[in-house]
Amino acid sequence: MRIKPFNKLDSVFAIQDLLNKTMDVTSTLEPDAKISLDLRGLKYITPIGYTGLLSILEFLEKEYNVKVKVPNDDRPVKYMQRMNFFEVCSKNIKSQFDDQMYMESIYNRNRYNLETELMETKKATNYEDIEEINDSIKKILKNKGFRGARLSNIQTFITELGNNVIDHTETPCFISVKSNNEDREMEIAVTDNGDGIYESLKDTLRGLTTDEVVRAAIMTKASRLEQDDRGNGLLDVKQKAFHPSNEVILDLCTNNTVYRVSKKDVQSLNKGSKSFGTFFQLKIKYPLDNS
Repeated sequence: MRIKPFNKLDSVFAIQDLLNKTMDVTSTLEPDAKISLDLRGLKYITPIGYTGLLSILEFLEKEYNVKVKVPNDDRPVKYMQRMNFFEVCSKNIKSQFDDQMYMESIYNRNRYNLETELMETKKATNYEDIEEINDSIKKILKNKGFRGARLSNIQTFITELGNNVIDHTETPCFISVKSNNEDREMEIAVTDNGDGIYESLKDTLRGLTTDEVVRAAIMTKASRLEQDDRGNGLLDVKQKAFHPSNEVILDLCTNNTVYRVSKKDVQSLNKGSKSFGTFFQLKIKYPLDNS
């Protein structure tokens, strides 16, 4: 059975499409069945693309025999290597790229120190990992002119999203940050392959629809954890992200829907197949000054 994503993996909509195709295929398969992920048409990928791809691959490899057909265009592969994809993915996936492409020249390319421009993909499994990631993100934010409350708010956003994954899903999360100087914005991606927001909270918020549960998770203090154990939660994440000084676009895909989060609402944008995981994509404009 074959799964073929869009030729661009650059948005939560593209991730939702890949999830739809993944669920359509896996719904008919027995454990250990062979699945082919066909990336031959892939031409462009961003942080939400490669972190989302890592989460989906990790989900698939738990149950199935995953085979990958690598991209015909080596440009996305070079970018994936620059962003640490092959250090974080499984040995199985890496070996398939090695077998199908001449990867030696890609691995040996000069990797200039760009720690103030990007954060290569990190896999977080505990709170200590999240703290280490937080330190890396701080360097990028400061380089882009974030100071004081604005800097700490975005740091808190990443920290709390990561901590929420660890608290609620007990699965790793993948985090990456990339600066886009031409558009004067940063893209921050946080993804996991857990049960999703609805599945995590449906027993706590009985009688609500999927959209109502997701909205409650982000707009209120709803949680399946005891208050003393739950950290700051998604409500605090949203409040930190939408600090008045920040120009923000926050999209997420969870369960079967793409949502856009604003300061006052959570809007359902597109429905898909019921699926796993939660995939956050934050785009935030650089501050106009360094104050």
